[in-house]
Amino acid sequence: MKLLSLLNESSKDSIKCEHCGWKWEKSEGGKDPYVCHKCGHDCKPNSFDSFAEKRLKGASKIADSAKEKGGPSMLTYHHFVVKLPYYEQASEGKFNFAAAVKEFDHCVNTLAKKMDNMEQVEFQKLMGKIEVLGELIIKHK
Repeated sequence: MKLLSLLNESSKDSIKCEHCGWKWEKSEGGKDPYVCHKCGHDCKPNSFDSFAEKRLKGASKIADSAKEKGGPSMLTYHHFVVKLPYYEQASEGKFNFAAAVKEFDHCVNTLAKKMDNMEQVEFQKLMGKIEVLGELIIKHK
């Protein structure tokens, strides 16, 4: 019983990077024990990096599935595939808040100006950008 308790306590003090797979003990993490010393990813539960990493995996899965189905599902593909570079940058700690706000504003203005003269694919791509930028801006605050 004591051995099982010790093993459970030990696993709570272990951290595994969701980005590169590196593992370390929390006690070995130094000043910021949740930052991976191999790739720099912030592995703190509910961190911005972790949020972006999870969203990247989900968006990738949806985009791949939609592309495989083809046909009308391609609109879903276009909506999600544009999100991938944004989530990837954010998960790598390269999110530029000011640039994201500027691009978000540009996308919203483009939507307002071109709404009545847009094709479906262009609309899905633009809405995907607005959605991903909005999510990241809100989460980053």
